[in-house]
Amino acid sequence: MSSDSQPPSTSTVNTPNTTIVKRGNTTTTTTVVKCSNAAKKESLTVLSASSMVNVFNDLKSQFLAEHPCVTSVNFSYGSSSTLATQIINGAPADVFIAASQTAMDTVTNARANASPAFVFARNQGEIMISPQSNYRYSISTMQDLHDSRNSGIRVGLCVASAPCGSLANNILSNARTVYSNATLTRAGITDTEAASVEELVTKIELGELDAGIVYRSDCEYAQPRLLATCVELPSNVNVANAYLGTGLNTRGVTSQFLAFLASSWFKTNLQVKFAFLAP
Repeated sequence: MSSDSQPPSTSTVNTPNTTIVKRGNTTTTTTVVKCSNAAKKESLTVLSASSMVNVFNDLKSQFLAEHPCVTSVNFSYGSSSTLATQIINGAPADVFIAASQTAMDTVTNARANASPAFVFARNQGEIMISPQSNYRYSISTMQDLHDSRNSGIRVGLCVASAPCGSLANNILSNARTVYSNATLTRAGITDTEAASVEELVTKIELGELDAGIVYRSDCEYAQPRLLATCVELPSNVNVANAYLGTGLNTRGVTSQFLAFLASSWFKTNLQVKFAFLAP
């Protein structure tokens, strides 16, 4: 199914009730949405690219507030390619969120989804540097990740089969051309490979690695928390991945979550708070 399909439309399904809350001598009015039918209460399971973990930790409360009949949203994170394989092998889930078109194609080509996939965001690459690294002041380009520029530097990439690893391979390919440097290869710079970007980010934050190529959203989230320093890549070196969502069944709660992903509120927060790019 094409990623150019129209995203699901949003709809209002609950009627808000007004509650009066008193604090000291002040009375405020808040609007609380309640589930109108206890029999409709249900949970939701989402298999998602690990680079969305910070997003959903922060924003899932908004979805639950808007949909009070949803008792919980259970997220399982990992490499999109691994999750896609799990889905076509029968893993139970309601929604799949992939960090690449290739991973989503694995699911759609197997006819394992029940609704068209759609792009809701994009994400670029960025060099993430550990604040504990001795090389933190000497990395400004892709070339600086090579031992010939910083002897002994420890660099990590996601495995090539993961979307973040494919992204890194494409960035390295561009860098070889731009800098006329044939040594800028996966084998030439990599000391460690991680199964997912979440694993790679953690290794850099803990100082187990000096640097790595991660998603811009992950590095820009870590930097103000003093967990990383970020180096932006020039446009002639950088590339971007599409982020797509699809439903794996026709449950109402599945459609509601897809509409949440497609909403302007969600996409604005992705861009403003988490440094994703517009779809």
